[in-house]
Amino acid sequence: MKIVIKTITISFILLAFNIASAQYGNSGMYGGSGMGGGMNRMGNQQSMQNTNNYGRNKSPEDVEKERAENLNKSIEKLSKDLELDDLQIIVIKKEIEDGSKKVVAVTKSESSQEDKIKEIEAINEKMDRTINTYLSTDQKVKYKKYIEERKERMEKYKMSRN
Repeated sequence: MKIVIKTITISFILLAFNIASAQYGNSGMYGGSGMGGGMNRMGNQQSMQNTNNYGRNKSPEDVEKERAENLNKSIEKLSKDLELDDLQIIVIKKEIEDGSKKVVAVTKSESSQEDKIKEIEAINEKMDRTINTYLSTDQKVKYKKYIEERKERMEKYKMSRN
C-alpha cells in the first residue's frame, strides 16, 4: 500500500513538475533566465514541445523508464522502512507494479477527475489488502501509518483540485 501511495505521490509530483515546466516554458518565455538558463532558442522550442499536454508527448519508452525508476525508488524506501525480506520485496514489488499499471490506465482514461480519484483509491485499497497479507504484525503497523499518510496527501490533493 505504501508503494501505491508512493507511486501515486510520485505521479502527482511528476505531473506538478511537468505543469510547472510547461508554465515557465523552460526559460523560453523569460529570456533565458528561467529553469533552462543556457539553452539556445531551438532547445527552448524543443523543450516546450516535449512538455505540452503535461508530458504526454514523451515516448512510451521514456514513460515506462520513468515509471520503472519511480517504482524502484518506492520499493527501496518501503523495503527500508518496513524492513522487508527478499521474498516480501519480490511479491510486493509485483503487486505494486500491477497497481501502478492500473493507475496509469485510469489517469489516461476519459473519466472525470473525481471518477479517476475514486478508481485510484479503489486500486490502492485492493493493493493494500494484498500487501498486508505478506507483512508481519510489526510491518503491518508501520504500513498502516504509511497508508494514513498517503490518504492525507490524497485529501490535500483533492482539496487543491477544487
